[in-house]
Amino acid sequence: MKSIPRRKALAIHVACALAAAGSVVALDSQARVTTIQITSTTPAYGGVAIGSVGAYERIVGKAFGEVSPTDSHNSIIVDVGNAPKNARGNVEYSFDFYILKPVDMTKANRRMMYEPPNRGGKQYAAFNRSTGGNDPATSTNPNSTFLAPRGYVMAWSGWDAAAGTDNSAFNTTITLPVAKNSDGTSITGPAYEYIVMGTATGTSYTLTYPAASADQTKGTLTWRKHLDDVPAPIAATGWAYADATNSAIKLTSGPFNANDIYEFSYTAKDRR
Repeated sequence: MKSIPRRKALAIHVACALAAAGSVVALDSQARVTTIQITSTTPAYGGVAIGSVGAYERIVGKAFGEVSPTDSHNSIIVDVGNAPKNARGNVEYSFDFYILKPVDMTKANRRMMYEPPNRGGKQYAAFNRSTGGNDPATSTNPNSTFLAPRGYVMAWSGWDAAAGTDNSAFNTTITLPVAKNSDGTSITGPAYEYIVMGTATGTSYTLTYPAASADQTKGTLTWRKHLDDVPAPIAATGWAYADATNSAIKLTSGPFNANDIYEFSYTAKDRR
C-alpha cells in the first residue's frame, strides 16, 4: 500500500468516520477506523476542469475499524458483546468507500456531501443532475451538475449488510462479524422481509439473513396486489427455500409477480 498525503488522508478519515457505526464519537466510545487501504486514485470526469474548482479525482478503497463491546455508547448495537473479538477485545468490521474530491483541495469549499448507499447503490444522481450511475466519476456532464462546480467533496461508504458481498462495479459493501451464543451456536430471532420485485418478475428473492430452519411451517408468506388490499396467506406448499442455506425463497408456481407485494416473516439466524 502507498502512503497517503496528509490532506487526502484527512478527507478519507472524515468520510469513513461518518460511515462507520459509532465512529462519529470515535474517542469517547472507543470506536475508530484503524486502517485505510486505497486501491485506486484516478482522474474523475475524464480529467476535465470543473469551473474554477479544476479537476476532480476518484479515490476508492476499503477502511477497517473496530468498536469496544463494553463501552456503553455501543450498547445500541444488537449482540455486539457476542461478536468475535480481536486481541484488544474489540469487534472488527470493514467497508468500501468511494470519494470524489478536487485534486487541489485549496479550491474545495470545505463541505462534504455524504450519502449512505441504498443496498450498495448510489442514489444522488437526480439531486445532483448528473449521470454516471454507481460510478459518478464517469459522469458526462460534470460542469452541469450541482456539487462539483461548487467545490464539494462527495463520499459514499458501505454500511448496510443488504448490499451483499460483491463490490464489483462500485457496489459499496460492508463486512460485519456474525455474533454467536457463548457455546458457538447461532443466535436466532424474528425477521421480516417486504418484497416488491418492481417492473421485472423474479424467480427467487434473497433474504437479508438465512432462515434458522428449513421447516416451511415456521415461515409465513403473504401476497397482495395493492397496498390497501388485505394480505392473503400463501400456503407452505406454495413457496420453498431456493437453496440449501435457506438464504432465498421462491414460489413453487412460478416467478413473483411484478409490482405485487409479498411479505415474509420467519426466524432468522446469523445476523450481522
